[in-house]
Amino acid sequence: MKFPFLKNSSEFIDRGIYFSKKNNFTEAILCFDKVLETDTDSTVALLHKGLALKELGRNEEAITVFDKVLEMESDNSSALYNKGLVLGNLGRNEEATSFIDRSIETKYNNSLNLYAEGNELKRCGKYDKALSFYTKALESNPNNVDALIAKGFVLDLLGVPPKGVILFFDKALQIEPSNVESQLHKGFLYNRIGKYQEAIECFDKALKIEPDNVRALYSKGVVLQFLKKYEEAISYCNKALEINPRHIKTLCTMVWILAHQKKYEAAMIYCDKAIEIEPEYVYALSYKGYLFFERDDFEEALKYYNKALEIDPSNFRSLHYKNKTLDKIEKSKKISFLNRLRH
Repeated sequence: MKFPFLKNSSEFIDRGIYFSKKNNFTEAILCFDKVLETDTDSTVALLHKGLALKELGRNEEAITVFDKVLEMESDNSSALYNKGLVLGNLGRNEEATSFIDRSIETKYNNSLNLYAEGNELKRCGKYDKALSFYTKALESNPNNVDALIAKGFVLDLLGVPPKGVILFFDKALQIEPSNVESQLHKGFLYNRIGKYQEAIECFDKALKIEPDNVRALYSKGVVLQFLKKYEEAISYCNKALEINPRHIKTLCTMVWILAHQKKYEAAMIYCDKAIEIEPEYVYALSYKGYLFFERDDFEEALKYYNKALEIDPSNFRSLHYKNKTLDKIEKSKKISFLNRLRH
């Protein structure tokens, strides 16, 4: 078999996986063997070769390959599990059960696997269960920085006071001082509880490590806005937009800053950009309603508050300003009626 366009191991592995998905296991094995010619210790190539051999019914060969993987990675749960399946194919049921049980035990005692399981639960909104997996991940490896950050994040979502959450980000930074995610999350929490100088320090540390980090730039802009340092805030938001012109949160922050300066026309430009990018972004719709409200265009304001509330009926800001807008419209009608009576 010729490989005229493939240049490196990664490309051969991708091609082999492609053939496996098409049930062309013989061609897949040729790709994995090509990798193993130059990298005999490639556990990825070995594992996928073993899987292909298993599918072809070449059970003894598959066992040999899985054993090579396990010599290098004794806790490779996939190699353990599939070796168990192959042993089952050969009628060696007691051995098969032993390897499958080991694979399950390894999977749920491995910090990285536990962390990954927690992420999946977090993605599904099952925060309590995700928390238990992050805790287990840290019991397995207390230095798992990603698990520390994830546990802090979930504790925050579950309503734990910021002081208790920040401890986890601090632990992560003790292990990995250059971890930007930990600095960002600390900054977000400090900002939320009004410790603006501490928040700025966190964002500055993040920017020292990653000067082009959009979240750090925009977040520093948010804090500067709260401190009423509007020109500095705009400067940081502009830096963020130079890197990512479609960053919705930065665009909306610019709307808010400019609105505070009563620069409604300029604010509207940023607001329209945000809505163009994400037409159902509630905050942008609500901000546009606010801009019309401040310009005394109450009918247009009401239209955008209604749009925001269709998407998120519990959006407090839109509810509050919708009621204020309805009051303004009602007063306007009364004044108009009285003026007609006078004439």
